[in-house]
Amino acid sequence: MKFANAWVAGAAAMLAIGATAAGELKDQMKVEVQTSETHADMQPGTYVCAAGHLHVKATVQNLADVAVGPVKVTGKALDADGKVIGTATATTRKPALAPHETAPVDIEFLGVTGPLIKAVKSEQLTVVSVAPGP
Repeated sequence: MKFANAWVAGAAAMLAIGATAAGELKDQMKVEVQTSETHADMQPGTYVCAAGHLHVKATVQNLADVAVGPVKVTGKALDADGKVIGTATATTRKPALAPHETAPVDIEFLGVTGPLIKAVKSEQLTVVSVAPGP
C-alpha cells in the first residue's frame, strides 16, 4: 500500500513538472497575423471564405530551443470599441515545429459573417497550448 501511494505521489509530481514545462513552452511561442495579403476594406491578413466566414491568416513561431508538436491558437475578433464580436480556435497543421521554425495557422470565425465582418477592426490572437514535441 505504501508503495502504491508513493507511486501515485511520484506520478502526480511528474505530471506537475510536465504541466509546468508545457506552460513554459506556450510562453515561448510567437503568433503574428500575416500582413502580406490585403483584401479591400479588410484588415491585413484577413479574408472571407466561400462559406462567408471571416478568416485570419497567421504564423506561429517556436522560439524555444526544443521541437514542439502542434500549437493551438485562439482568436478574438474585436469591433472599434474593443467589444468581442466572435471567437475561434485553430491548430497548426504541421506535426512538429523545430526550434525557431514557423508554421501557418488559419483561424476561421464561424460566427462572423455578413455585416459583422465589416464591424471587425482588430484581432487578438493567443497561444493557448503546445503539444509535446515528437
